[in-house]
Amino acid sequence: MSVALNALSAAFLAAEDVDPGNSLVIGSFAVLSGPLPSIAAVRRHVESRLPLAPRYRQVVRRTVLDLRAPTWEDDPDFVLDRHVGRLTVRSPGGDGEVAELIARCMAVRMDRDHPLWDITLCEGLSDGRWGLLSRVHHALADGVSGTALLRVLFDIPEEATPPVVGIGQRAGSRWRGAATAALAAGRGSLALGAAVVPVHGPSVSGVVGPGRRYAWTTVPLVSARQVRRALGVTVNDVALAAVAAGFGDLMRSRGIEAHPHSLRSLVPVSAWSGTSDEPDNHVTLMLADLPVDVDDPVARVQAVHALMARLRRTGEPEAGVLAQQLIGAVPYAVVGAATRWALRVPHHHLSTVTTNVPGPRRRLSFLGAEVEQMLPYVPIADRVPIGVAMFTYAGQLTFGVTADRAVSDLDVLVDGITSAWWSLAGTKVLGPQDL
Repeated sequence: MSVALNALSAAFLAAEDVDPGNSLVIGSFAVLSGPLPSIAAVRRHVESRLPLAPRYRQVVRRTVLDLRAPTWEDDPDFVLDRHVGRLTVRSPGGDGEVAELIARCMAVRMDRDHPLWDITLCEGLSDGRWGLLSRVHHALADGVSGTALLRVLFDIPEEATPPVVGIGQRAGSRWRGAATAALAAGRGSLALGAAVVPVHGPSVSGVVGPGRRYAWTTVPLVSARQVRRALGVTVNDVALAAVAAGFGDLMRSRGIEAHPHSLRSLVPVSAWSGTSDEPDNHVTLMLADLPVDVDDPVARVQAVHALMARLRRTGEPEAGVLAQQLIGAVPYAVVGAATRWALRVPHHHLSTVTTNVPGPRRRLSFLGAEVEQMLPYVPIADRVPIGVAMFTYAGQLTFGVTADRAVSDLDVLVDGITSAWWSLAGTKVLGPQDL
């Protein structure tokens, strides 16, 4: 039985059609220790888990002249070995070599004649470790359902699975009424319209080629617990504030003014209303001008908190959902042509993408080996040469940074994110409990 791709999933395919140099895959790199399993054992394990993800046996089929949306259809020629492979990390297998492998593999486009996923067993990491690199095309899954696909590989404790909280379902709140949602969408449409004006002056945007760089930094979530409680902010606020500081450092190192409106980020927001049994794309967005100009760590996180609250209050996420619903009512031939045209037009209203996905709260395992770390990956395209994926796993927060190969100063951004996190975490803030 064939299933049509929704408008957003089809748009990710269109984005690759417009620029053949781009690879729109999402994924993660799991670091494990212990005896390295054989590739045969990995394949047997994945094969036993495939019933958990029927779409892993399906392929995208285009229609004649793209008159109708592409569909997912069962692949009669499915061969598991094509999707589960093996690589060796370049010696000595440290963080630099792992980052190089991730960047190289993620830059490779997926063959659309086959199901859009693969898993690679990576040997040769330092200290006797090894890794599993998981890739999924963005047309198949968003961050939330992509995380759910971890079930295909790993043993996940039931209590480790994070709750899915989207715009339709807040923790501890009821669904919004239709009238309220419509009003929010109307306000959000106006807000989004105002946000697509060009950013102030030169920013970090630029041409994106086929090559990639990758780097990451990891911090313990507990390190910011006191300051979060004292300020009444979320982990996402602290993380985005650290990202803003890192980009501020990057801009200043390049001689670019860190203006309040010089760095606009696309911030994906989950639109899942419950658990995701099938992988798909149910995500909307906010456009946020991150406070790269604010130097004080407390003032910066407070600015981010106020910004995100304002964007949600004005209904930007609801506006994105409404837009997708309206697009879904338009014949695909028109939507597809308009999407490809829009992607070919140069834009100057986005600087980066920052995505935050909650991962498992307890450690996962694979064939008896424990997953020590999960490194997230977000794709980049168009004129957005740097993207940041934030992923929480077993008490850690990892910032995975993707960049175009031409970005030679990626370490400035990563070091800035790390320094900003610890600068805030080490700040003593008086909260209500201290008064």
